[in-house]
Amino acid sequence: MTRDRMMRARPCRSSGATHFAPKIYAGDGEMGMAKGRQTSGRKKSAEDSRSGRTGRTGRMADTIEELDGMLAGAGPAEADNENYWQAVRAQFPYNGSIHYTNNGTIGILPHMVLQAQIAVLKETEIQDGDTGGVAYPAPHEAHEKLAALINADPSEVAITRNSTESMNIIALGLDLKPEDEILTTTHEHYGGWSCWQHRHAQFGNPIRKLDLYDPPEDEDEIVRLFEEAIRPETRVLSFCHVTCTTAWRLPVRKICAMARERGLITVVDGAQSVGMIAVDVKDLGGDFYVSSTHKWLFTPKGTGLLYVDDAAQDKIGLGYYTGGGRPTARRFENNASQSHAPLVGFAVAVDFHNAIGTSLVEDRGAAMAKWLKTRLSDIPGVRVWTPMNRALSASMVSFSIAGMTSSDVGTPLRERYRIHSRGLYEGGYHGARISCAMHNSYEEMERVAGAVREIAANRC
Repeated sequence: MTRDRMMRARPCRSSGATHFAPKIYAGDGEMGMAKGRQTSGRKKSAEDSRSGRTGRTGRMADTIEELDGMLAGAGPAEADNENYWQAVRAQFPYNGSIHYTNNGTIGILPHMVLQAQIAVLKETEIQDGDTGGVAYPAPHEAHEKLAALINADPSEVAITRNSTESMNIIALGLDLKPEDEILTTTHEHYGGWSCWQHRHAQFGNPIRKLDLYDPPEDEDEIVRLFEEAIRPETRVLSFCHVTCTTAWRLPVRKICAMARERGLITVVDGAQSVGMIAVDVKDLGGDFYVSSTHKWLFTPKGTGLLYVDDAAQDKIGLGYYTGGGRPTARRFENNASQSHAPLVGFAVAVDFHNAIGTSLVEDRGAAMAKWLKTRLSDIPGVRVWTPMNRALSASMVSFSIAGMTSSDVGTPLRERYRIHSRGLYEGGYHGARISCAMHNSYEEMERVAGAVREIAANRC
C-alpha cells in the first residue's frame, strides 16, 4: 500500500473508537433521511399482490414476446431514452426499498427468470406441470445460448457456480511444473487470488503480483507493464477483464496476444464483464475465461461460466470427477443429480439480455457511469479511481473520500441514504464502488452524488 492510500484510509477517531462525524446523522440534509423515517418501498395494491406481475414502474412481462412488445411501445431503443429504460426497470420485481447499486457483487433477477425457476421447481417437486402457458427452454439450451453470446462453441463452455469455482478448477487443474510462476495483479478479487495461493501451497508454484496502482493513461501502457513484469520462469498470466477494485477495463486482447507470443497461458477473470460489456472470447484470445453470470447477465444465483478454448483443453485436467466423461469443457461441471431450474432460468436470462442487446446495455451503463464520474470528480475530497476513458472503463464507478475508510463511506450510504454499494478492500484501496446496471436510473445516480457530497462535507 502506498503512503498516499494509507493516509486516505485513516478513520475518524475519538477516545480510541472509530465513529462517524455526528453531523452526518444530524437532521435531514439535502439528500438525507430524517431519523426514524420509514424506509419501506411503496405499498403494493391488492391487485399487485394477486398478480405478482406489476413492477415498481410498470407491468412485468412473462415472455420474451411480451417484453418485445413493451419495449417497442416505449420508443426508440437508445441509451438516453428514459421511457425505454423505465420499461426495462419494470421487469425487476424488487420493491425499491433500497437503491440497489451493487450489481457488481450480485445481480437481481428479472421477473421472467424468477418465474422460470419457480415453474421448473413446481414441476419437479410437486409434479405440477402448469407453466401458465409459457414454453420454457430445455436445460441444455443454456449452454448453447451462453456459447452464442460469447462467440464460443458449446463444447468450450461449462456452467459452474461462479467465477471463484471456475478459477479454482483452472488453478488446480493446470499441468504446470513446480517452478512455473503465476503472474497476477494487485487488483484481483479474493476469489481469483486465493486459488493460486492454494496452488502454491499444494504444488509450490511461485506467485507474483504486478502493481497496477496508478490509473492507466492508455491500453498500451498497461500491456507494457505486463510485458516488463514477465520473467523467464513465468508460465501463467492471470488477470481481470474489469477490476473489482477501481473498475478499470484492461486491454485483454492485447495482453493475450503479447502473452501468446511468449508461450504463456492466459486466465481471464471476467466476473465483472459478461452481460455488462461485449465479450467475444475468440477475439480476446485467452486460453481460459471465467465469469459470475449472476451479476450482470442476471442468471440465477449459483451459476457462472468457465470457458476453455478448444486449443487449451489438454492444458487442464480434472480436479474432481462426477461422471459423464465428456472430452469437452462440460467435464468440469457437476454431472451428478441436480436441479434443472437454474439451467432453465439461465437460458431465459440470456434471452432477456438479448432482447435488449449487449451493445445497448453497454452504451447505457457507460453513459450513466460517465455522468456519475463527472459529478463525483467535482466534490472536494473525493478521488474517482475509474478512468473517464471508455476504453479503460465500463459500468462501475469506484471512488475514495480523503481520510475515510470503506466503512466510513459505505455505512452512511446504506443506513442514511438507503444506497447499497460495495466497499473497496482489495489492493489497499478504501472507498466505495457503484454499479450502473440496466435497472438503475439517473435519479438514483443523482442520489448517490448528493449523498457522497454530504458525507465528504461532514468528514473529520
